[in-house]
Amino acid sequence: MNKDFFMPIIVLSLICLFVSGALAVVNNFTAPVIENAAAQRAAAARREIIPGSDNFELLHAEGLPRTITEVYRAANNAGYIFMISVPGYGGNLNIICGIDNDGRIIKTQVLSHTETKGMTDPVFSDPHESQYIGKDKHLHDIIAVTGATISSNAYKNGVRDAITAFEMVHR
Repeated sequence: MNKDFFMPIIVLSLICLFVSGALAVVNNFTAPVIENAAAQRAAAARREIIPGSDNFELLHAEGLPRTITEVYRAANNAGYIFMISVPGYGGNLNIICGIDNDGRIIKTQVLSHTETKGMTDPVFSDPHESQYIGKDKHLHDIIAVTGATISSNAYKNGVRDAITAFEMVHR
């Protein structure tokens, strides 16, 4: 075999090695910044759901519904925050739900989703989200969004799982 065959392979391998190393160095510097920004956004979302609470304690509980990814208790004992990831029509809905100590919903909000834009927008805004405020475990009178029933039901199921988790951690 001659040099013309191996030289392009060696050059491309060296280029790939160099670029991979450069990406690793950049990731080493940016990963902590990205993690810090995500933690700040999550803390701001928790403060928005339970106004007046600045600090939250992460709780570790066994046997929670699989859709509950994190549970926090407000340091001022104003309630609990539940981070929810529930499957919808086009992917997971990531929802935050605040529940007070009496088991009533303080506020819910979708943090991110991959549902169809336009058609499902009403599910992730008022008046749909605000109809959960003040509801208890029965979730009476929650109205699904016409044309986006799967997403509406996924939202409701996620909130129902948060209520189930609340009943497990609030004793």
